[in-house]
Amino acid sequence: METGSYQFSYSDINSLISFRPLVEALKKNISQGNPSEQKLFGPVIAAFESQEELMQPMTDLSAVSSHLELIGELLSMLFPPIAAAHENIYAVTFPFQFKSIYSSKLFHHLFLKPGSNEINIPGDEIGQNLYNEKLRFASSLILKKFCGYNGPDTTRAIYPSVDPRNGLTKFFELKIDNRFIDVRCKDAVPRLPDSLVNKQSNQIKSIDELTKDIPLDKFIFEGIALLRVNDVTEEEVISQIKSSLLNINAFADATVYTELEKHIQSLVGMKDVRIGITPFFRVNGHYVYSELHNSNSHLFRHFHNIADKDEISDCCKLLFRDSDQPVLFETLNEKTLSEIEYLQYYYMENGRSLIICPLKQHNELLGILEIVSEIPGKLRPIHVSKIEAAIHLFTLALEKSMESLVNQVDRVIKEQFTAVQPSVEWKFTEVALNYIVNHQRNEEVKMERICFPDVFPLYGAIDIRNSSTERSRSIQLDMVEQLEMSRNVLKRAQADMPFPLLQEIEFKIDKYIASAAEVLQSNEEIEIHNFLQGQVISIFNHLQNTQPSIAKEVGQYFGALDPQLNMIYHHRKEYEQSISKINDTLARFIDKEQVAAQKAFPHYFERYVTDGIEFNIYMGQSISPKKKFDEIYLRNMRMWQLTVLAKAARVTHHMEQHLSHPLKTTQLILAHSIPLSISFRTEEKKFDVDGAYNVRYEIIKKRIDKVRIKDTNERLTQPAKVAIVYSQAKDAAEYMEYIEFLQNQNLIKPGVEQHDLEELQGVVGLKALRVEVNLEHDHKHDGKVELSNITTQQLIGK
Repeated sequence: METGSYQFSYSDINSLISFRPLVEALKKNISQGNPSEQKLFGPVIAAFESQEELMQPMTDLSAVSSHLELIGELLSMLFPPIAAAHENIYAVTFPFQFKSIYSSKLFHHLFLKPGSNEINIPGDEIGQNLYNEKLRFASSLILKKFCGYNGPDTTRAIYPSVDPRNGLTKFFELKIDNRFIDVRCKDAVPRLPDSLVNKQSNQIKSIDELTKDIPLDKFIFEGIALLRVNDVTEEEVISQIKSSLLNINAFADATVYTELEKHIQSLVGMKDVRIGITPFFRVNGHYVYSELHNSNSHLFRHFHNIADKDEISDCCKLLFRDSDQPVLFETLNEKTLSEIEYLQYYYMENGRSLIICPLKQHNELLGILEIVSEIPGKLRPIHVSKIEAAIHLFTLALEKSMESLVNQVDRVIKEQFTAVQPSVEWKFTEVALNYIVNHQRNEEVKMERICFPDVFPLYGAIDIRNSSTERSRSIQLDMVEQLEMSRNVLKRAQADMPFPLLQEIEFKIDKYIASAAEVLQSNEEIEIHNFLQGQVISIFNHLQNTQPSIAKEVGQYFGALDPQLNMIYHHRKEYEQSISKINDTLARFIDKEQVAAQKAFPHYFERYVTDGIEFNIYMGQSISPKKKFDEIYLRNMRMWQLTVLAKAARVTHHMEQHLSHPLKTTQLILAHSIPLSISFRTEEKKFDVDGAYNVRYEIIKKRIDKVRIKDTNERLTQPAKVAIVYSQAKDAAEYMEYIEFLQNQNLIKPGVEQHDLEELQGVVGLKALRVEVNLEHDHKHDGKVELSNITTQQLIGK
């Protein structure tokens, strides 16, 4: 331990050496033990008791000096000789003083002042703590004897000490055993306040209060104190590493990183080692790298692009694929560098001896802990065993750091981008990570633009046929039903109470029924709604309160109304429930099919619900840069698109008999073979196409749902059919191949219609193919149009 100029005064404690308490305790233990102990230690105790001067209290150590051999034999009962060599460090001292009367050789070497029996006490906070502990234990011994206090007999504390030879911090556990100390008063027992001991908690007061109320100079302490010192550097360093890692958010924290390096140096007992931490962080399923989190990595220091870091990460994962144990390279030489290529990067950092520790969780490599020495052969197996106890702490810290990063990235994505498709999540994660890193550097933060160039679009729509007309019809039927109910109530009221106003209201009802029976215009709908909610309700409330004879009829009228709308909600409810059932079923069906399609090649997919289902697909190399894009994947997706829409027609057909309001669907595809660019619009939280020419694609999408065949009044989209709109002949030729295949699978009926389409605003020259779906399930071809298995494999195998 470090020493200083702080000097302790022993004058406040009257301390005498006495072996009597120890001898009496040993005799008691031997009498209660087995006979062999009496045979072994009895002669030593008898010989000790025969020396009268050793059994008396003493201040002069001359008697001790002349009987060192006998004292050693007695103390061997407490300090076995086998433990005295180098591991245990111990001494016997005056009660509550730092003066030794007997010590092990190692204690004498480490802690006694040269040429003296005084223990070298640090002149800092440690020394003050030892002094306070001495006063506290002296006071507790007095309280134990004279006030019934039940306190401990030993103290334990851990103190750091800087080794002057290498500058490393070591930690020692100091145990002081005061069992063999007795206390007596010089004169009469002084008055001791009852408040010094809390009877409920059995706690004594603070040092200041104890020294104020207990006159230590009125007491005499007789006996010996036993000191044991153990080197607990490894345990304490592990504890301090744990404390440092619990407070860490990122290993880029320079202060914490320096602390950790010092702890590891103390743990392995070498000053000239460096540590590095290389994380393999995976955020939202994608590996991410940033200078903020890789700044203390020896391995990544030489790499700047993601591909190189991915390659190195794969090498490390391969090295620790089947092992959780650290790997030691005692000497980095040509042989080891040739066997494991990436070790050269440690060599380039002057590393000549290396330990790599895998930081794994649930068999996944989260990162590696690197311990590097510039001296060949410096790191050895003993150092691996010392470091193993800390590995799980670094693993937990790395896990915590990764969780923090994931939460930060997710928060940025939710705030800036809303929900993100898995196929493009890597790009959003990359942009969010860059945003976080720049923000922590206090740089002016601006969110990067998210763009995917050269992607191929696919568009499909399943529309509910004449949904607007069906909705208006359901509203019309509900209104006519309510008008007729209100007319019946009025006729019953007029039978009991002829009243001109009732006749006028009945006249209006007849007029509204007549107009609603034809096509219901929107202005008429509003007028009838206001009439029923205004005049009719007002007069019915009056009749219910003043004409008991028709109160039942009025009550039945009000009971038939929807409580939220206050209108008849029967046919419209059936219509809306049917719409919802179709949309929910189609959404589940398409989402299920999408899972298989994503496995073939990752792509961006968005589905949205209107009066039916529409979906956009974008696929290309920029969306999935880690998997090489090929035209075969695009052909596969177009085949998937046509198959799914044909199967969707079959699904909705079989639903019709289960719908309260029967509805039919039409199916539409827009073929577009020219790649375009899409970018994320932060304000709208969605992707849009870029460029004037690309916008034309969006315009066509919005206008083809109600397009008609040229020179006819026939809508292109029809129930039980799939229409494919195109502008280039090669697109038609490609889809003809898919149609022929699906006709062979009996999903599409024989025959293909080919049509020119009417001119649309700003769009001319569109053509279409139209095929009829075989709505009846053909069990002979079960599974053969499941693109998740046979078809996908056949296509990719071409």
